[in-house]
Amino acid sequence: MTIQMNPAAPQLVMLLLVVATIVLITWIAFRAVRSRPVRVLAACAGGLVALYAMALVGVSLAGGTENLRPGDVKCFDEWCARMVSAQRGGTPSALVVQVDLSNRGRNAQKSVLARAFIEAGSKRVWPQNPDDLHVLVSPAGSLEVNLRFVLPAQFGVQRFVVTEAASGTLTPGVVVIGDESSPWHSIAGWYVGSD
Repeated sequence: MTIQMNPAAPQLVMLLLVVATIVLITWIAFRAVRSRPVRVLAACAGGLVALYAMALVGVSLAGGTENLRPGDVKCFDEWCARMVSAQRGGTPSALVVQVDLSNRGRNAQKSVLARAFIEAGSKRVWPQNPDDLHVLVSPAGSLEVNLRFVLPAQFGVQRFVVTEAASGTLTPGVVVIGDESSPWHSIAGWYVGSD
């Protein structure tokens, strides 16, 4: 199964809202310069933004955690990731996750925003080799990378996550309904086991 993380419909809705808001603000400014009433237009602009914000947060809160099965592919536009395997390393705390990165596009590409981590509840462990996700993948090609993690003792039930949701960075996805980087939205990941 392939999960597309950047669906077109919510992006189109966001772009339409931006255009409508710009048109309303321009109209408000034009009317204000001519000393005409702008309250109704300002209320419409505010209501439009408030309605969109409620939909953005509501969809994020209503969606549960999406658990992917082994073999499921998670795509961000044309760049995709698939967890191939997760195996304990030489020590009980070591975990090696093999990830297949693929490019469904016509040009070579890499994801500069890609991040991977192991999570247990609200705790996250980052790989020792995070830059391995940022490799150039040939057009219609794929390659496998091994991400190495050192897990703390008693870490609990764990999921492996690959995302392009940049923590602390404002990206367009923050304001796209249903995007993983939107506020309070869960992130899809693969179950890898527990301590």
